[in-house]
Amino acid sequence: MNCFRLGFFRFFGILLAGAVLLAAAGCVRDRTLKVLEIDYVRGDGAPLRDQLGAASSQVGTLPGGERVEVLAKRTRWFQVRLASGRTGWVHSRFLASPKVYDQFRRLAEESAALPSQGKAHIQRESNLHVEPGRNTDTFYSLAEREEVEVLAHRLAERTDRPGNSGNMNQGGAGSAEQGSAEVEVKGFEDWFLVRASAGRTGWLRESLLDLSPPLEIARYNEGLRVRGWFVLFEEHDKGEVHPWYLWVTIRPRAGLPFDYDEFRVFVWNPRMSRYETSYRQRNLIGFYPVQVGSRETPAGQIPTFSLQLEDEKGTRFRKNYAMNGRIVRPES
Repeated sequence: MNCFRLGFFRFFGILLAGAVLLAAAGCVRDRTLKVLEIDYVRGDGAPLRDQLGAASSQVGTLPGGERVEVLAKRTRWFQVRLASGRTGWVHSRFLASPKVYDQFRRLAEESAALPSQGKAHIQRESNLHVEPGRNTDTFYSLAEREEVEVLAHRLAERTDRPGNSGNMNQGGAGSAEQGSAEVEVKGFEDWFLVRASAGRTGWLRESLLDLSPPLEIARYNEGLRVRGWFVLFEEHDKGEVHPWYLWVTIRPRAGLPFDYDEFRVFVWNPRMSRYETSYRQRNLIGFYPVQVGSRETPAGQIPTFSLQLEDEKGTRFRKNYAMNGRIVRPES
């Protein structure tokens, strides 16, 4: 009986060792598979499947930006190997080339020093583009209501169907000020360079953004598009904080070749417990970046801001403003 048990355990041990060797051999074979190319996971949450076909199962989710090795290609599907050595199949639409990845990396580096022109929220799930334009490469995906910072504005030729002009609220309140220069623009739409969390940076159509200041002043927009908003000062009143705001706006018309044509300063009126307009200037040709700051004076620090404008000859210059109490004073 003891001999039988001893023989059984020896036989079982041989089988187990063989299984381990076969598994190890499988891992070695997997590691020596030829790498066709290196790609990066596009968007966020790319499904990883164990095989192709109706019997396949999702075995994981790949985070955006992850580096993978491509081992095989089928129609619209790539077999990939992760840094951990795990393999699986991913739909090709979720992968981007190293060239695209590097373009987005350089875009983030080059725009890292650009000052924010205001916070905005994403209207619906959207992809960031490496350049303005609907047919340019994408990489990062932003979720609905995700917060971003607006950095820059550019125009791109429209590629949508005829009749979908992209214009908003044509003829709405404040859409045309007396004396404003009329600009004939056809076939262009507005794109914004935005920066999201973790440095994710790219271009997004204006229609996918909600660049709205706090509700306490947003109701004064009069149908204009807000193109930037900033806190100039924080006033304390009865234990509450009431910021003073600067915003820049533009007529509700797509494709204008400047960033804003009006600015407005709001201050808190403690006696009336409401916001009021301290200063407003229209009929401008303004460009990013708007710069805000403060300056030391004998009476203490005062809020300041600076706009980049263009005159009738097309020459750009800086116009500086400072606040004397609740009054805005143009300086130079």
